[in-house]
Amino acid sequence: MIMLTRRNFMALSAATLVTGAVPALARQLTTLGGGAFGSYWRLSVPQGIDHDAVSISFSHIIAAVEQLFSPYRADSVLSQFNRHDGTDWQVVPDAFSTLVGQSLTLAQACGGVFDPTVGPAVARQGFGPISGVTGSFEELAAQPGAARKRRGGLTVDLCGIAKGEALGRMAAALAQSGVTDYLLDLGGEVIARGQHPEGRGWQVGVEMPGGSGVAHILRLDDRTVATSGNSVQSYAHAGRSFGHIVDPASGRAADTRLASVSVLGRDPALADGWATAIAAAGVENGVALAEQRGLDALFLVREDDRLHSVFTGDFSSAVEV
Repeated sequence: MIMLTRRNFMALSAATLVTGAVPALARQLTTLGGGAFGSYWRLSVPQGIDHDAVSISFSHIIAAVEQLFSPYRADSVLSQFNRHDGTDWQVVPDAFSTLVGQSLTLAQACGGVFDPTVGPAVARQGFGPISGVTGSFEELAAQPGAARKRRGGLTVDLCGIAKGEALGRMAAALAQSGVTDYLLDLGGEVIARGQHPEGRGWQVGVEMPGGSGVAHILRLDDRTVATSGNSVQSYAHAGRSFGHIVDPASGRAADTRLASVSVLGRDPALADGWATAIAAAGVENGVALAEQRGLDALFLVREDDRLHSVFTGDFSSAVEV
């Protein structure tokens, strides 16, 4: 069983992973992993996989995603796009314009609580390196092989969706190699395919804030789960808690009563983006948005020094404990 927490794209150090395999079961599994985006990746599969081939493939994918979307690399496509002050169309790789387009579609669908121009507001909360003017997703545009800003100084931040994109690429590489049964964890975002060697579905644990225990154990049936929230990246100042999830409308930290939100889905990038969106929306608005959009989501909410769970859609059917 994997312990599931949120690690922001290009952010914190690796979390401790806990497996529930007994020795006999462990002999049927092989586990490999490595570093990714300042965090980790971890793959659990039946024995027989070529470790070196998988590690090399994943390293190439991680490097490609960083080269496209990392705000921490001056030579990334994203950083070069952000430095350009003009409002003309910029030629960019198709993969970049596609993810910008997906982020704009998501922003429209959620009423702007996911906004790829939020980077400067996140930086003002003490998280992330992106500077520039505060804007709106409506001031961006994308088409195949090109993207543009409608206002100079605008910047793009794809951290709320890019790790899901990377997870999807890694899963596609496994499929192309004929790997059909696995559990892949990329910094707390997880995708499962096929079955555990024991003949059951793969399981993940949703961690309590601060790593104090397991809130729920989920069964993933060929699905992905993305988790977002302030329980990992936050700090206190003057008696208030500040988190890295920012409400684009106010430019301030989102509702810190929401410890985390997990979204189940089929597409890792969309699950990642929706988890970011409804975390930014806060408790009441986030639950309403998830219900409106038919999302399978779990909200861990702090209330009176206690934590309680709110489910939307069909998420509860995946909960085993």
